[in-house]
Formats: sequence, structure tokens, C-alpha cells
Amino acid sequence: MIWRILLSLVLPLLGLANIVAFRLQNLMREAWPTPVTFAIYAAALAEIVLAAIAAAVLRARWRGHTLTGVLILIVAFAASFAPWVTDIVVTGQQIAEKQAAGADAEMQFQGDLLDRSGDVDDRIDAKKPYTATEALDLLGFAADADLSWESLPDHTPEAFSLVERAITGGILDPNALTTTTPTADSPAETITVAFYEQRIRPVSPRLIKKHDWDVLALLVAHGADLSGEGGAAVRADLSRKITISGRFISLQ
Repeated sequence: MIWRILLSLVLPLLGLANIVAFRLQNLMREAWPTPVTFAIYAAALAEIVLAAIAAAVLRARWRGHTLTGVLILIVAFAASFAPWVTDIVVTGQQIAEKQAAGADAEMQFQGDLLDRSGDVDDRIDAKKPYTATEALDLLGFAADADLSWESLPDHTPEAFSLVERAITGGILDPNALTTTTPTADSPAETITVAFYEQRIRPVSPRLIKKHDWDVLALLVAHGADLSGEGGAAVRADLSRKITISGRFISLQ
């Protein structure tokens, strides 16, 4: 009789310990998928309910009650692995979905890069410069070409090469004026200053995306004129010391 009582206690306790071990192993986890959270509570409840049922069956006197009680306890212990199994399945699904999304993003980027490359060649042949809006769009495309933070390739070299081709081909002028003015009584900005105002100045001097800064440096290297009033802030930032931290830089 004693061994039956011990059995009805030990296996459920081991099952609960297994659930706790899973929870502790993932203690620093930032987010719990809903199915995993459900599996944790369901497994714990199953341990308690099945243990109670098994204890009652083991105290019974009908034929086969011992074997039935033991089987119920084994099922209860097996249920404690539900969070582990659920987590493996959910994680696998998330990885597969991320890989699929990454493949789609890569195909989209490659298609966009090919289209833009063809457009640059056509414009150079036709001597058709970019408008300010189109130029800023191309510069933004180049600045965002590093997909490595999403575990995808870094396409910055190809994108920057495309920008340089547009500049040397005469269809993207760093000093071309935008069609709108910052304020009613101020002069129109150059493309270089407009890019700085849109992508760098709002976060300067901290958390500047490195490739935004690289685009600015590329425009300056190709003759961007910063002598005007609009270029004062750009000149000030360019004169500061740069500290690189991963994908971002800070100015001192």
C-alpha cells in the first residue's frame, strides 16, 4: 500500500519539477508564444488532475486497478513534456516563417536593385537627371541596403556603387535644389542638405545610422556644396569625432 502512495506522489512531483525546469531554463526569455504558455498551464493542471485520479484508482479494489493507476501516472508524467515539445514545434514554425519572409525580402530587394540599375543606365543614356524627390528616394534606398540585421546579405556595396554611377553619369547632382523650401522665407535646400535634414539631423548626435552617414560622406566626396546657410549644421556634424557602435554612430 505504501509503495502505491509513494508512486502516486513521486511521478506527479517529477512531472511538476520537469515543468518548473522548463520555466527556469527560459527565465530570461523576453516573450512567450501563446501556445507555449498554454502548454505550461495545461501540463501543470494535467499533472494534478491525473495524479488525483491515479491515487484514487490505486486505492481501489477492482481487478487491474494497479496497472491502470500506473498507466495514468505515466501519462501524467509524459504530459509534463508538453511545454518542451510545444516550444520546439512553435520555434520551428517561427524559424520557417522568418526564413520565408527573409527570402521574400531578398527577392524584393534584388528586383528593386535590378530595376533601379536599369533606370540609372537609361537615364544616363537619355541624359535625364533625377528630380530631387527621385534622387532622395535613391539615396534612401542605398542607405537601407544593409539587410544583415535581418540575417540577410549586406547589399550596401552594390547600392552605393549605383549611387556613384548616377552621380558620375550626371543624373544625380548633390547640389541640385529641392522644389520646396524649409520655411517660407528660406532658400531651397540642396539634395545633400535635404538628405541630412531628413535622415541624420533628427537623431544627431546619437543613434545615427552608419549607412545614412556613409551616404552623406559619399555626397560630400562628390562635391556637395555646404558653404550656404543650410549647410552649417552639416558642416558642424562633419567636424565632430565619430564613434562607431555596430549599425550606429555617435558624434562628439
